[in-house]
Amino acid sequence: MAVVCDAMTPTQERAVEAEHAIGEYGGDRKSEQYQVRNYELDRKTSTGDTDYLTARIARDNPAIYDGMLQGKYRSVNAAGH
Repeated sequence: MAVVCDAMTPTQERAVEAEHAIGEYGGDRKSEQYQVRNYELDRKTSTGDTDYLTARIARDNPAIYDGMLQGKYRSVNAAGH
């Protein structure tokens, strides 16, 4: 008999939040709102790579994400490799 528990651990809650932050596979690529003009990109204000990698680590490997929060890794990229 399986035991059902309604409460999630903090690690599970972060994984669920990360999954929502990443979004669904594919997504909306045809709307005008999501069309990118390369000449309008500003790499200095973009943190997408770091945010995305953090969300992936939180979703895919909560133990490494906990280590990141505790400072065991020098950077998000170090934790991802």
